Parts: sequence; C-alpha cells; structure tokens
Amino acid sequence: MTPRTVLAILFAINLVNYADRQILFALLPLIKVDLAVSDAKLGALASAFMVVYMCAAPLVGWRADRGSRVKWISGGIALWSLATGLSGLARTYGQLFAARALVGIGESGYGAVAPPFVAEHFPKERRGGVLALFSMAIPVGSALGYLLGGWIGGRWGWRTAFWVVGAPGLLLAILACRLKDPRMN
Repeated sequence: MTPRTVLAILFAINLVNYADRQILFALLPLIKVDLAVSDAKLGALASAFMVVYMCAAPLVGWRADRGSRVKWISGGIALWSLATGLSGLARTYGQLFAARALVGIGESGYGAVAPPFVAEHFPKERRGGVLALFSMAIPVGSALGYLLGGWIGGRWGWRTAFWVVGAPGLLLAILACRLKDPRMN
C-alpha cells in the first residue's frame, strides 16, 4: 500500500472519528426531551467520552508501541463504531452513558496510535505537511458531526443519527485491517 493510500484511509477514518465525537452535541436537545434528563446529566454524558478517552489513551499508546498498531487501529475503529450503534439502541440514560464511554475506549485505540503511524509512512522532511493534512479531518469531521446530527436527528430521530454515523466506521475498520505497520517490515 502506498504512503498516500495509507494517508487517504487514515484521513477518512479521522473524519469519521471526529464526526462521531461531535454528533452527540447536536443531539443533546433531542436526547434531553426523549430521556427526560437534566442539563447536569447531559453534561456528564458529554464528558463520559472525554474522561474515558483521556484515561485509556496513555495505556493504549504504551501497549501499541509494543505490538501491532494495525490491530489497535482497526480494533479501536470497530469498537467505537459498534459503541456508536449501541448509543442509538440506548433506551435509558445509563445505557447511553455506558455506550458513549465505550466510544472513548475505542477512539483511544485509534487516536493515540494513528498520528505516528501516518508519519512513519513518510520521510522526516514531509511529516509536518502530512500530519497537517491528516489533521484537517478534525475540523471538517467535527462540522460534519454537527451537521449530520442536526439534520438526521431532526428528520429521523437521535437514535438514527448514531446508527448512520457508526456504520461507515465498521467498513473503515475492515479496510484498516489491510494496513501494514512499517515497524513490522
């Protein structure tokens, strides 16, 4: 696989990653009404992903440095995408909270590992530009999450919005399994 192909795949994953992170914020008003929860509980729900991600990422990064990063990347994508789908199946606040926390674990498997993985596919003198391009998916994906969340949530409900955002990640997880770790060659 060429370095540009690796970059394209991981850019697409990063785009979905940030759409998934941000979609919740567009859906909070719908969730508040449907599950009859307070603003404080919505704040905790929004924080569940971040706290779990923050705690899991250092451990995942350490473990990935000692093994196959492809497994961490593809497994992380699959886990966060399934957890996003579970978010759409949630019938209670507790279920939704657990699903969003699980998203944090899955995304830590990708977020902690993907930037160095991308960088190592390119010569040192190109890494800054490559990582800048890779990182462009952050604001674009974030905006996409808000747009999709608002549009899909408004038309078909907040649960459907989670399913729609989670599905592409499962396909990308399969594609990520085909990546080769440059450290393992």
